[in-house]
Amino acid sequence: MGEFDWDEETQGIILGCFFYGYMVGSLLGGFASEYLGGRVTLGISILSVSIVSLLSPVCIRTSTALYVGLRIVSGIFQGPLYPAVFTLMATWIPPKDKASFSSIVFVGANLGTVISMALGGVMSGSDFLGGWPSVFYVFGVVGVLWSVAWFVLIRDQPEKHPWISSKELSYIRSNSPNVKSSKALKVPWKDIATSMPFLCLIVYAFGDGIGFTTILTEIPTYLNNIQHFDLASNGILSALPHVATLIASPLFGAIADKISEKKWLSIKMTRKLATGVGLYSSCICLIAMCFVDCNATLAVVFLCVAESLNSAQFSGAFVSEQDIAPNFAGVLNGIINSVAAITGIITPLIIGAVTTGNQTLSAWRIVFGISAVAYFIGGSAYLMFGTDKVQPWNEP
Repeated sequence: MGEFDWDEETQGIILGCFFYGYMVGSLLGGFASEYLGGRVTLGISILSVSIVSLLSPVCIRTSTALYVGLRIVSGIFQGPLYPAVFTLMATWIPPKDKASFSSIVFVGANLGTVISMALGGVMSGSDFLGGWPSVFYVFGVVGVLWSVAWFVLIRDQPEKHPWISSKELSYIRSNSPNVKSSKALKVPWKDIATSMPFLCLIVYAFGDGIGFTTILTEIPTYLNNIQHFDLASNGILSALPHVATLIASPLFGAIADKISEKKWLSIKMTRKLATGVGLYSSCICLIAMCFVDCNATLAVVFLCVAESLNSAQFSGAFVSEQDIAPNFAGVLNGIINSVAAITGIITPLIIGAVTTGNQTLSAWRIVFGISAVAYFIGGSAYLMFGTDKVQPWNEP
């Protein structure tokens, strides 16, 4: 139904092509954040992708191929976002506070997902600005306005912020024995490529990416075709797992910081505990999804539990780039995001191949099974080889 007759395979291409650009943008963003700073890199990233959003309805109606190209461009512009955030966090947030602050920072992605899924479904089913185009127009305008506020309020380093208090500046510096250098350093490529703590993060990110992409991009299709929700309620129900994350993520961050503060566990073991809870619990919930059949309530419950517990990793492996090499946090995150972006390309294609012309419970059991295995492998890699220790190559 609707203005465009796209089958599951075409939808998979449109959803996945974003990650071709995202893969390139993440890698470029890692370098940009090191040399231009996180403030400029992130501000330009959001401003550009917001302009792309405003242009999307025209491109969609002109040609599906043109829209695929625009999705790739959108991915390129959005790719630098996380490397820039990691660069700023490595400068601004002391190691002992990273768990709680990172859980707050990264839960913003879930807040955006909650708002966009809930409002997107409602706006698409309305007559406001032509229905579905309103989603692109509204969020595009919001992004442009946000970018203006960002450039006014943000600075790359605490010392350069015009409104920071002396107390806050003193706290940041006294609790940050390893902070990012104010100058860009030569990247030690050989040391990075042979570093086991870094390589385990690659495996972790790949496994987590497959599971996350399944939940983020494919659940609306599952709820529509298997559980038979209409468009408006589908948007709201698809957002519920992310609502659960909004509640759980800050709680996990506070718990992780309390564990470190009381010295019940070392920072290293706290990171591993958080990662294990995040990925193994998601693995179990996706296995459970294989047995819910047409019980819509149970399906939504398991998805909410999976996504909320998954947010524990924001206090774990998710911040490890800043732990092992604060001087290269942006570059490392750019590389890891580029590798993880491959999952955004292959996951919709795999799911499309499994479910095209076969929207059945058995087909979706295969989808959930693949994602569960990916979560298990990613979590196991970090538990075996992850660390919080700054690596020698951080100071080339």
